[in-house]
Amino acid sequence: PPLIAKWNILKDDDRDLFPLLECLSSVATAMQLGFLPYTQPVYERCVILIDKTIRQSIAADENPEQFEQPDKDFMIVALDLLSGLAEGIEGHISQLVASSNIIQLLYRCMQDRMAEVRQSSFALLGDLTKACFDHLRPLIGEFIPILGRNLDPAHISVCNNAIWSIGEISIQLGQEMQPFVGLVLEQLIDIVNRSTSPKTLLENTAITIGRLGLVCAADIAPHLPRFIRPWCASLRNIRDNAEKDSAFRGICCAINVNLGGITQDFIFFCDAVASWSNPAPELKEMFYKILLTFKTQIGEEDWAKVTANFPKILRERLQAVYGI
Repeated sequence: PPLIAKWNILKDDDRDLFPLLECLSSVATAMQLGFLPYTQPVYERCVILIDKTIRQSIAADENPEQFEQPDKDFMIVALDLLSGLAEGIEGHISQLVASSNIIQLLYRCMQDRMAEVRQSSFALLGDLTKACFDHLRPLIGEFIPILGRNLDPAHISVCNNAIWSIGEISIQLGQEMQPFVGLVLEQLIDIVNRSTSPKTLLENTAITIGRLGLVCAADIAPHLPRFIRPWCASLRNIRDNAEKDSAFRGICCAINVNLGGITQDFIFFCDAVASWSNPAPELKEMFYKILLTFKTQIGEEDWAKVTANFPKILRERLQAVYGI
């Protein structure tokens, strides 16, 4: 194909590679398994570009009089193309990852001084977590503290990608995430409470907090009063999807451990529950049990008082969908 022919002609230091790499990333993501025949040479060259840039950067740091700092855009677009590949061919990338040193290179990139390098690194970490987590697992204890140090909303895109990666890692690690919750939870609670933050950052943060609840409910539950109101507000307007589902199941797990944690903000939880168009049966059952338990605990009289403050449309929705 013409794109691959162009790819073969260009040298590693040719800036014409940038638009080509960006184009191939979109093509790989869109073609998915259709891109498989072209994957290996593209993957290997990306790894070479990243490796070469890191080596040049180390040389320039050690001997600044002798060597100039490299153009890190080569590394950034290569990281982005690898993300596109991982998203496109999913688990089929596993063999390529196994036969290369990309995990070690990624560890380096995640600690780069340049924010854009870290941003692309965290995106690739999340995509590889989804595609072939077994290759990352041995180094996860090194990766998560780096992610925790990058939860700074001053660098929105870096922060956003780090938060997304933490959520993806949580899903893969399950209960083994527990030792790492303390490295990230305080920052996540701080971010979700910043109402001036961009909408996507708040949504992403809320989803990751929910995913932590899914795997480490007992660690999240005591903190519910500190974040449940902005958490619900952040997710009530996003459409039903798998990420929203995992987040809400996680928050329900935490609420089941500490129902009192949502007492002050119960109306916000009900509003968020009502925002679902069509929750999966398992999630719908979780919602029903929490609503019923709350109603049972406070009694019919107090329930009537609480729900009297609800907007009419919310009362009707809960009655129609949950019979409560």
